[in-house]
Amino acid sequence: MLASFVFTVAWASAPSMHANMPLRALPRPVGMRYQQVAMKATSVEAWATETGIGPYITLGAKKDKVINWYGGILFALPALFFGVFWYSAMTVVGFVCDKTGLDPKRRVYDWTGRIWNFCVLHATGNTPRLITGLENRPKEGQAALICANHASWYDILLAGYTLPATFKFVSAAELALLPGVGKQLYGGKHVLIDRSSRKGQLRAVKDSMAWLNQGVSVFAFPEGTRSRDGKLQRFKGGVFSMAIKTGVPIVPVSIVNAFEPYPPNAMLPIRRTGDMEMHFHPPIPSVGKTEKELEVLVRAAIISKLPPYQLPDVAEEANAESEMAGSAF
Repeated sequence: MLASFVFTVAWASAPSMHANMPLRALPRPVGMRYQQVAMKATSVEAWATETGIGPYITLGAKKDKVINWYGGILFALPALFFGVFWYSAMTVVGFVCDKTGLDPKRRVYDWTGRIWNFCVLHATGNTPRLITGLENRPKEGQAALICANHASWYDILLAGYTLPATFKFVSAAELALLPGVGKQLYGGKHVLIDRSSRKGQLRAVKDSMAWLNQGVSVFAFPEGTRSRDGKLQRFKGGVFSMAIKTGVPIVPVSIVNAFEPYPPNAMLPIRRTGDMEMHFHPPIPSVGKTEKELEVLVRAAIISKLPPYQLPDVAEEANAESEMAGSAF
C-alpha cells in the first residue's frame, strides 16, 4: 500500500541483508524450472545465480541488490501500469482534501493505495492463499494496535489488502524521501520515525497515540525492521506502551511465507507465489498489563502460526529476556 514498487527499485537504500530460504517448492509460471535456492550466505553472489532465480542484474553502490527477469518484467510492468492510475488518484484526492479539509483521517486517500494493492497482487498472481481470523480485524472507528512479524516488503501490501478499516503504518522516516512512497506516507498522514534521535522516536509514539485516541488503528512491526533471515527477531521496546497508555487492544498478526518470494536482497519479488498467508489473532486487552506481559502474549500469538523456518532461534529467544532493546522502536 505504501509504495509503488517501481519507484522503490530506483530509490530504495535499505541495508544489505542476507537470507535463509527453505528448500521447498513454490508455484512458478508455466515452463520455469529454476531450482530452489538456499540463501544462507551474506553476499548476493553466493545465492543469486541464473540457475536459482533466472537472469538477473545487481544494483546499488555495493551491488548488493538484485532484480531478476520476474521482478523486472512480470511484476514491474503491472505495478507500473496500475501505479500511473494510483499516483494520479492520490494527487487528485490529496488536492481536494487539502483545499476543503474533507476526510481528515485520509480514509479515501489510503483506499487509493489499497486498490493498487488489489490490482497488482491479482494481476501478478501473488494473492495470499489463506487469510484467517477476519473477525479479529479492527472495525472502522474501533482503534487497535496491530502488530505483525516483518520479513518482506510484501508485508505492507498484504496489510493493505486484508484490512478494510482505516489504519496508519508506523514507518521509517527515510522512506518518506522516496518518490511515490513519500506521497503515500505524507498524504495519508502515516507515522514517521526518525530513528537517529530519541526525540524523533518519542514523537512517533506521540503521533501514534494521537491516531489511536481518534479511533484509528496503528500498524507497527515490533521487530523494528525486516528480518535478515526470515526468522522472527527480538521485539524492540516502546511499541506496547502505546496500547497501555491509550487503553486499546493489540491484534497480533502472523505473516507467513512472504520472505521466500521477496527476500531483503531483492529490490522486487524474485518469483510468483501463491503460498502467502495472513493470520489475525484474537485481540489482547492492554488494560492492567505491563509492556513485558504484552510482549510475551503478542510474541506467542505470532509464533503460533509461523512455519519452522520463520521461528526464532532458540538461543535468541533465551537471550531476548535480558537484552530487550531500550529504543522506542
